[in-house]
Amino acid sequence: MTIYGLQYRPAPYAATSRGARLLPLIRLEFTSLFRTRWGAVGYLLCMVPTFVRLVMLLVWLDLLSFSGPPREMRHAPQVREFLPDNVTFYVDGIVDPAWGLLVFLMLTSLVTARAIAKDRATNALEFYWTRGVSPLGYFAGKWIGTLLLVATMTVLAPVVLWLLAVLLSDDWGLLAQTWSFMPGAVAGLCAFTAILVTLGTLVSAAAGNPNLASILWCMLLFGSWAVGQAGAGLMHKDSVVGLLSLFDAAGVIAHALAGIPQRGASVVGSAVLLLIVGGVLAALARRRLRLQEAIG
Repeated sequence: MTIYGLQYRPAPYAATSRGARLLPLIRLEFTSLFRTRWGAVGYLLCMVPTFVRLVMLLVWLDLLSFSGPPREMRHAPQVREFLPDNVTFYVDGIVDPAWGLLVFLMLTSLVTARAIAKDRATNALEFYWTRGVSPLGYFAGKWIGTLLLVATMTVLAPVVLWLLAVLLSDDWGLLAQTWSFMPGAVAGLCAFTAILVTLGTLVSAAAGNPNLASILWCMLLFGSWAVGQAGAGLMHKDSVVGLLSLFDAAGVIAHALAGIPQRGASVVGSAVLLLIVGGVLAALARRRLRLQEAIG
């Protein structure tokens, strides 16, 4: 069949399901950080705490040797959280602000907070709307893609550390000792990641351009942590942090699911904070993801 002498050939029509339309979007978002050399370098920097934990694990297994406290000191109370046979070794390396806030903020600022805002800045939303992708499906695709990428640092990396600890141990004693708490630890890390990635994606959907989205996300996550620290100092109660800081509130949820004792922390209060902030961001994002937003 020839159309205007351009030798166009007929193509059979094949219906595409809604889920299949989202797969390229998910894959595109998951690999977005690795398309540039600096993006890959940034990802490796975000994995530095994991590499530090890996070194601690190898030292604990006597596969690396450094001058330090004797082996008997491993069971001292002050170092228990740094030992691979304790649940906090895998969870607090991610949810503890001292270890995880900076790297989590860096990774989500590069990926999650820019996911939707960068498409709005390049007028790409109309392209998606006219390709059979609904605003809700578009948001879901962006959310899943960034969630999978962030989860490689917050969920996959601790699981890999645990598997290495089990496989490199002299016997299966470590597996028997840690098997009981690892499902809860993974559930807590998954919830922690999903909560904060959802908030970051909502910020991206509500912002007008990617740079503004990254700035707003940093102000929201780091700013709320700073407010929480100030509130805890004024009231002399560490539990106040989980009621004011989004990062710490998600950490309280993660600790609760992992079965880690939390002195004075309120799971309900942290959940209410996250729901309120999420509801406000969702209302703002919904107005910016309408069809009229793309086509005027």
